[in-house]
Amino acid sequence: MVPDPSSVSRRTVLATLGGGAAALAGGTAVAGATEPTALPDPITDAATKYYPTPPEVDALWRPPVTEAHARAAVETLAETVAESRRRWDAIGSVEDDGAPITTGAGGWLEDAREALDEGDHDTALFRARYGLQFAGEALGYARAEQDAVDRATLRDRAAVLTDRARAVADGLKPYPTTDPARDLGWYVRIEGEVQSASALAARTLPDDADSGQNADSGDESDASADPVDPEVAGEVTAALLRGEVDAMTAERYRDILFDRLGSDTDPHAEALRTAAERFRAALPEYPSREDARARYVGEVDRYGPWEFAHSRLAQWCLGSAAPVPWRTPIDADLLALRTVALSIGLARRRAHETAVDRLVVEPDDTAFDSGHALAAKRRAQATYESVVGSDPSPLLVTQIGRAVEDLQVAEVGFGGGRDRPMWRERLEAYLYALVGRAKLEAFPPLRDAILDPD
Repeated sequence: MVPDPSSVSRRTVLATLGGGAAALAGGTAVAGATEPTALPDPITDAATKYYPTPPEVDALWRPPVTEAHARAAVETLAETVAESRRRWDAIGSVEDDGAPITTGAGGWLEDAREALDEGDHDTALFRARYGLQFAGEALGYARAEQDAVDRATLRDRAAVLTDRARAVADGLKPYPTTDPARDLGWYVRIEGEVQSASALAARTLPDDADSGQNADSGDESDASADPVDPEVAGEVTAALLRGEVDAMTAERYRDILFDRLGSDTDPHAEALRTAAERFRAALPEYPSREDARARYVGEVDRYGPWEFAHSRLAQWCLGSAAPVPWRTPIDADLLALRTVALSIGLARRRAHETAVDRLVVEPDDTAFDSGHALAAKRRAQATYESVVGSDPSPLLVTQIGRAVEDLQVAEVGFGGGRDRPMWRERLEAYLYALVGRAKLEAFPPLRDAILDPD
């Protein structure tokens, strides 16, 4: 009798794997999903949950957050919460259904202070920034209710934030390095904060926001004098507060990096530009998401494992045929971030090619054996250990994030219903492990191309 998955304990799984690991270590010798692997599905279903997975990428490397850095963010949140509460106390009850649910930070301020007291500065910064979304919305809403905010003020503040972010970006050039594999990882993280600050600053009000009647009627009155909708004021205020924290983070990381560089450096801008151009030129060689679906799926009456697998691979790895613009104008200046983003895009496309070649699904399959998922996860973990190891370079860490997430979620979930049959749960876990491994294999040469494109 095959045991029910819910009755399989971790001890049972590990004991069973102890006897059957040899059959899975080198891969299961089967042609397709219709052929059974060495262990029954309930055992391998559970084993996908217990099998080791990589740690979070931030545990491998991330720029350190100092106490002063974290404390500044926590104090910003505290000041925002305090002003919000004062204003809401003055307003009293508001019957409008759009009023904020909370006038505080949803508990994030207390959590941030606790992390700060414990010396966990990374967590304190994260919690403070997250809390600013809630506290900022409440504050902006209250200011608008009191007629204490206007468009010009918001736009001026956004312009200052944009200038601040651009100043950091401009100051990074020509990307001086002493150890490119280390320093370029820092540049990518700094530019990531710059990009976030710039994108949040862009969430400002157009000149005619909330004043469509003036524009339609030809009224030339100053739209900036019109009152700002409270919900819009809340959204923009929260975006600006979070963007200002991101700009501060970019400045702090830049200062730490430049202190470590010293005076004996070599510029890396040309190498980054060369690598980015090569990556971009290689992208059109691969099919689009739509092309891959048309080739492998097409117009079918059934949607079985074969169609599901190729649809997922195309969705996860390939780009759309429609052009997608960069999020903000400042992206053009973020050369390190853009180069790594292009390398990730190229790795995804190469991973699609590899995953299709290795796929163990056949067009007429109607089921999927989760032994394949466990075997794929074992191979992926082995690849992770050989490619990433315990002390990867910061540059590689900035590339592998999504691949690591793929391995972390490669677990067989709960299914059995009409909309989520078990073969689908098992196949999805297999595909995550398959794609994650293929991405990891693609990154070392792409990393090397960034370090030395000659």
